Amino acid sequence: MSHYLRGILPFVSLILFLNCQGSEVPGDDLIARSLYGENSEQVVRVIGSKVINLDETPDLEAIVLSQAGQTEAISAYKKEGSTWKFLWKQEFNQLTLGSFHYDLKKLSWESGTIPGKEKKILEGDCIRRVVLAELAGDSFNSVFVEVLSEEPPMGLFSIPFGYRKGVKILDGLQLKEHEELVRTKRLEFEYSPKEKSVRIFPTNPNYSQEFIFNGWEMIPNLPMQPVPSLVSLEIEPKLEIGKESKVTLQLKNRGNYTTVTYLSLSFPGDSKIRLDENAKGLRLYNKGATVYNIVQNKQISSSQMLLEATKEGWASNYKYGISFYYIPMKKEDQKFLFRSSFKFYKEIVSIPNRFSINKVEIDQQGFPTYPMLLEIK
Repeated sequence: MSHYLRGILPFVSLILFLNCQGSEVPGDDLIARSLYGENSEQVVRVIGSKVINLDETPDLEAIVLSQAGQTEAISAYKKEGSTWKFLWKQEFNQLTLGSFHYDLKKLSWESGTIPGKEKKILEGDCIRRVVLAELAGDSFNSVFVEVLSEEPPMGLFSIPFGYRKGVKILDGLQLKEHEELVRTKRLEFEYSPKEKSVRIFPTNPNYSQEFIFNGWEMIPNLPMQPVPSLVSLEIEPKLEIGKESKVTLQLKNRGNYTTVTYLSLSFPGDSKIRLDENAKGLRLYNKGATVYNIVQNKQISSSQMLLEATKEGWASNYKYGISFYYIPMKKEDQKFLFRSSFKFYKEIVSIPNRFSINKVEIDQQGFPTYPMLLEIK
């Protein structure tokens, strides 16, 4: 083989490789239709894309950053055969899209770019940064973005959002009034691969705060606060009307040590429940039992079955399981309503609460809860 051919073959191989890689992401037309509808004439410009795992299945997904008018979007797609299927999108708007950079000396966002600094593959004008990372308990990636926003009288500022399978789990707008954000115009964040957590204001020890995933949303990791996190929900055998199944809920305290943690499960559906005779720390309240309602600030008659677990001395990173036997009586949506609480001095602190961004339902006692849907054969 000639020296000429030996030199050009690697170059040709590289071109073929890049062409093959390019075909492994959705086309601009599909992205435009997915974001703005079949009949939309909106022109979409793809800024960058990456193929990565975004859910429990081993098949990879494509994450795409695109721009259209004054809108930038993050969207996700899954390959099905030779075509791509649209999964989810998150759009952000800015009054004036254009190049901006953060000036560390002025602590503000300035127009223009920093000379010699190129944009990364997933970096736009409004969506400043995209971090793809695994959350605790997950074997796939979630998406964290830093978004540049504009709001009088604050002007330009940036905040993070987090999405797991397209569902919001972290909302930086909740910290819009934070004095450090008002001062710096930027809510910095960094991801810890070791702890699989997100820390905001990581360079400022006065305001630095870690957020951890509890199975539903990102929770601030506060001193003396336990964070019961969903590890697994096992049902054996599968739920069937009129038949008994053993349900085991595995939780892990990803927060801090606490002397006593209370875990509550409410059952709105038509069902029967029994506990194992040797179950410790569990108490079952049947319909008609007396329970406390925090909104009415009085004892009420229970309209649903309630299972309460008391976990004493729960250390950080230790697991705790709740098991019971469950019989669905009607073919309807079966679900549990879950919440946790602990005493902080004289106050009762609950998760979820009024700051939660995940979907919550108010239980019979007036507390926000996480709904857990169950399937019946």
